[in-house]
Amino acid sequence: MTLTHYQLLSNCSDEQLRTICERRRLPIPIRWEDGAEGRVRLLKTMVFHLEDHKRLSDTLADLDSGSLVALKHLASEGILPAAGTLEALRDLGLILPDGEGWGVAERVADALDDFDDGALSFQAPAEVKLRAAEPFRFSLALTSVLLRCVPGLRVLKGGLPAKKELGQLMQRNAMLQEEQDATLLFTLLHRLGLLWNRDGRVETLLPAVTSHPPRWVAERAFASLLEHDLKAWGMPPAEDRHFLMQHLLERRSQVLAVQPFLAFLKTLHPLDEERTRSVFLPFLSRMGIIRGDADFAHLQLTEHGEALAHEYLLRDLKATAAHWQPLALDQPMVLQPTLELLTPLLQNPHRLLQLAQLADVEALDAMGTFRVSHATLVRALDAGVPLDDLGQRLGASTQTLPQPLLQLLEDLSRRVGEVEVHQGVRLVRARTPHLADELKLRPELAPLKLGSLSDTVLEVRGDGNAHALLKQAGFMPKPGRFLALSLDADEKLYLWALAALAFVDEKGMNHHLEPVQQMVRSSLQRLHDEDPFLYQEVQRRIPMLHLGGEDQLAEEVQRILEYAGGHTLMVELTYLPPAAHRTQLRRVSPRTIQEDHLLAFCHLHQEEMAFRLTRIQGVKLLNERGWTPANHSQAG
Repeated sequence: MTLTHYQLLSNCSDEQLRTICERRRLPIPIRWEDGAEGRVRLLKTMVFHLEDHKRLSDTLADLDSGSLVALKHLASEGILPAAGTLEALRDLGLILPDGEGWGVAERVADALDDFDDGALSFQAPAEVKLRAAEPFRFSLALTSVLLRCVPGLRVLKGGLPAKKELGQLMQRNAMLQEEQDATLLFTLLHRLGLLWNRDGRVETLLPAVTSHPPRWVAERAFASLLEHDLKAWGMPPAEDRHFLMQHLLERRSQVLAVQPFLAFLKTLHPLDEERTRSVFLPFLSRMGIIRGDADFAHLQLTEHGEALAHEYLLRDLKATAAHWQPLALDQPMVLQPTLELLTPLLQNPHRLLQLAQLADVEALDAMGTFRVSHATLVRALDAGVPLDDLGQRLGASTQTLPQPLLQLLEDLSRRVGEVEVHQGVRLVRARTPHLADELKLRPELAPLKLGSLSDTVLEVRGDGNAHALLKQAGFMPKPGRFLALSLDADEKLYLWALAALAFVDEKGMNHHLEPVQQMVRSSLQRLHDEDPFLYQEVQRRIPMLHLGGEDQLAEEVQRILEYAGGHTLMVELTYLPPAAHRTQLRRVSPRTIQEDHLLAFCHLHQEEMAFRLTRIQGVKLLNERGWTPANHSQAG
């Protein structure tokens, strides 16, 4: 006859009860050792928790196959397990003294009735041979997508790469063999805010990637893999994926038979067994998170999969720190006279992404193959890479660069900055008078309507984008300022900042940034209230955005006003008068700046006035000559 937990626990000594509570992490009532009443309270508490369905299921799921089979045979046939197994099951309270020997509580026996021996025997025999898994395969596959997206990929309206670009993601890429893998990893990275969709193209947000440790991309992508809705890829529900990884982690050193293992898990959780076996497990295998045998009848969690699951499920980053050491190293690279660059793919992904800024990615296998050219170096300069950094990134400090590359870098250093575009005042400055004359005559630059202000300075009187048109005509303007921004929590702030920068570059006027600055300020204020330490880190990392004050705006306003005054040009002020509640547009002819006031002729009031600089919220240079009559000044 099977006894209840209470009847069996009554036969245990105090020491046995204490051991069971410790191993099963059960609460112990205060002063339970004070007489028979205290012991009764302890037994009732233990029964309540030991018979809890979730606690019991988790405890059974944690056992290896041999212990499960031995426990079932004791419950159904009375066959005692081996001494070592009996001791382990006794300490867990799964086997208890029944007065004459050992027994299994009625609740445990009922739970074991759901299984046959086949479902419990999911440990593979010792002779099973599993295929080797490539180390860090999941991390390398994610890096390969980021590398391919550095120069940009065309995407469809649904957000996934177009067919041609999908082929580009997979071309000569040993990390990705199937289209569904490429689109799934692409989506995971996009949901992390590491890819930015602009005008139908997706690019890698390098500052957003490099703001985090190299391991972070794989950690967060793995969390998204287990948490997000992935119905488009035929994946089982997120709770199934989470449940499976939890139990794989609990058997991290075991080789498991797939069929009985999934059957066992299905009794604990309504698992979608078919989709798990046909879709999710093969994907984990292709990503190197698990490895299997030839027909995938057996599997085992790899070291990389164990690290990812351990961090995600147990929230323990320190325990796996040693695993990620290879992603913190800069490996040697070989730069050939053909300008082909070779370097191991298993290294710091930040460095690989920096190389992808300077070169085209040709092949991704154990080694990454890049191709440097004049076009790729110009592209890097356009992306904000300083000219001095080009040689350093290509290894000038550790090796002698090939002669063709040295000539390329020398040519760039000579040509970059031959023209300079001043966006704030719409000026083009040429290096020589001869070049300035050439700019005025080039038909490609006709939309700019360039007019001479001096031998080397030209004024843009048209509506075209001077920087873009000059580049199209083959000139190399001096690169402007680029936003060195990265965030840890809210990648939307990064997107806002880049969008604002693009808008400002297009319009050439900094005050257009103000509405976006207000949104970013409000987001930062919420961040400051919720997490002051993260707020300080964000502030440290975005010094060029000037969200804390109006230094950048005031500097640009003064620069435009001084230029207009020096060349007798008219400007349009966005001005807030002292007694007004909203700004006004004033057309004025600046004369000079004295301390914190602008002295200018106001064309609205037809007299010279003084405008306080701190009340000027925007200024626009007009292509009209100004006029300043000699009248008395009046405060404005």
